[in-house]
Amino acid sequence: MGVPVILTGAQVKVYINNQVYKLTQSITFSVDYGEQEIYGIDSLFPQEIAPTRVSVRGSVQGLRVKQSGGLQAQNIRPLWVDMAASPYISIRIQDRATGEDILFIQQAKVTRESHTAATKSTYKLNFDFVGMIPFFALDRA
Repeated sequence: MGVPVILTGAQVKVYINNQVYKLTQSITFSVDYGEQEIYGIDSLFPQEIAPTRVSVRGSVQGLRVKQSGGLQAQNIRPLWVDMAASPYISIRIQDRATGEDILFIQQAKVTRESHTAATKSTYKLNFDFVGMIPFFALDRA
């Protein structure tokens, strides 16, 4: 077995709705598998560890470009007049070199966005998401 090659952030692409989201500077996500200990009566130690509810949450840190229209123009968030029809989005993180899907969430929704505009820096547009089912590389093999 050879020397392992470490994956770095510059070697991944982030897709939102099957299009490269070029404004991404970083993405973070966590998957909580909801594993909980099940205790017997008067037991100090768990008898088993059982799955409960799985949750997927994350955030995308990126930039905002002039005349881009923000998240609404890219169909990531709806117009304010149509908030009830908030679309599901897909999020995929892919290795540039191999094409391997590191993470794929078929259905996610943006739950929060934040903007930072410093006077002598870039305009940051970040958003948080919650997803339904995370598929990792081996799930998609």
